[in-house]
Amino acid sequence: MPQMTNVQGIKIRDRIEGMFGKTDADEFSAALPLSESADYIRKFKWAKDVCNYLERKYTPEQIKTLRMSCSCHPGNKEKENTKRIYNKSQNLDEFCERYNQEYGEHHPVWHDGEALFFSYITCYCSCVKRVNEPISPTWCLCTLGYTKDLFDYVLGCDTDVELLESVKTGGCRCVMKIVKR
Repeated sequence: MPQMTNVQGIKIRDRIEGMFGKTDADEFSAALPLSESADYIRKFKWAKDVCNYLERKYTPEQIKTLRMSCSCHPGNKEKENTKRIYNKSQNLDEFCERYNQEYGEHHPVWHDGEALFFSYITCYCSCVKRVNEPISPTWCLCTLGYTKDLFDYVLGCDTDVELLESVKTGGCRCVMKIVKR
């Protein structure tokens, strides 16, 4: 019987166990095992199957919470550099300008006076980025966890984040909206 040995699969299984219990986690592992040696085509198919599975079993809010908790996390260097830029800035215009001078080529920021917007010009997800096919927005919700982690730290408060657009759902970039609570 195939086993769940892939890091992404283990992360999702562990989050399911934490949120819904061991029975749900075991059911997930049995239904959707992913080996550590899976190639990028197998990972993409698995990611699509995971989205379908989660969408059948859980509510949209449960899925969002689960997928956000599966995110990669910004490194300390990125968090500290972004915080430094924010702290040196007099306002959001200056923050966006300074941030974009340093990071804008790969993930620009901008604002509308109330919300910040954080963007990626390409998909960075190792499970899905190499296959030129769309995937459910469910998969891309993990980027909200990354964005929230980064901007909660930078802004020094709790934020709400929303996925507005993603490369893997047909957008030309990934865009997250960040609002202070």
